[in-house]
Amino acid sequence: MPVIQSEYRPTNALFKNSHVNTIYASLLRRLPNIKFERERIELEDGDFLDLDWSKKGSKNLVLILAGLEGKSRSLYARASIKHFNQNNWDAVSMNYRGCSGEKNRLLRGYHMGASEDVKYTIDHIIQKYDYKKIVIIGYSLGGNLALKYVGEQGENLPKELAATVSFSVPLNIKKSNERLSKWYNWHYLKWFMFPLNIKANRKKKQFPGKIDSYKGFFMSGSFLYFDTHFTAPANGFKSVEEYWNQSTSKPLLKNIKIPSLIIASKDDTFISEDCYPSTEAEANKNITLEISENGGHCGFIRKFFERVWWMEERAWEFVNSI
Repeated sequence: MPVIQSEYRPTNALFKNSHVNTIYASLLRRLPNIKFERERIELEDGDFLDLDWSKKGSKNLVLILAGLEGKSRSLYARASIKHFNQNNWDAVSMNYRGCSGEKNRLLRGYHMGASEDVKYTIDHIIQKYDYKKIVIIGYSLGGNLALKYVGEQGENLPKELAATVSFSVPLNIKKSNERLSKWYNWHYLKWFMFPLNIKANRKKKQFPGKIDSYKGFFMSGSFLYFDTHFTAPANGFKSVEEYWNQSTSKPLLKNIKIPSLIIASKDDTFISEDCYPSTEAEANKNITLEISENGGHCGFIRKFFERVWWMEERAWEFVNSI
């Protein structure tokens, strides 16, 4: 489908600043109170995933895939769950390996391309429950996982899968990593590196001799270093280039067979220009690419103290229209 101009507009001038938008959305807005029921699913490789459920007794389900260090506690994850619950949908948040409050059992963990965990989760839900319609909402890394999963499955996608909505997706992982290393993103880079390096150092002690090239950096370092010396070898990739190339969803967008909304902002400082898949959207009638002037990275805040934030409102509007 053609690329469309987003109707998102900040009504408070502060949110025309991408950093204000990004930081407020991820750290400062009110945390919705959700009572979760946890379900652990065992994986074939000996590891596990923890799913956090918020049920309303519906036959419709939204699966939330959060961003880096994704978990059900993420503000935008909870906001979407609350909004869909209020519209009488069940919701479930997939905590990535090692992100549920308990370390995972294996050296491998989650990463930008770990769509096999999404597939396992979807298959488990379909086998155990009786949902008629399932949609996936993904944020940043989670958006890439959602698009990669539906692109990989193509014609084999379960009939229950009805749509995806993805926000602020870093479709070119290498260039997005490079951009995060720019001086104007230093505070985000430090924020990400701290928990990632703590986990990586624990993994190095847990599995001696497996990732010897990783030295650990804590608050310093970059994604180039981290992906080269930890992410790639820990997850079975021969090189960081192989990890980047095999993990992006961009080459798979042509295979998507269900309505998929991809939302990006022009002032997102995390992603590079080729993360806006205009050509792919125009070539595939199932993809709608929506681009806004402002919004930051997974921000899209209009004003302070909104009852419903724009991302949840837009996701619901799209899902409800199919």
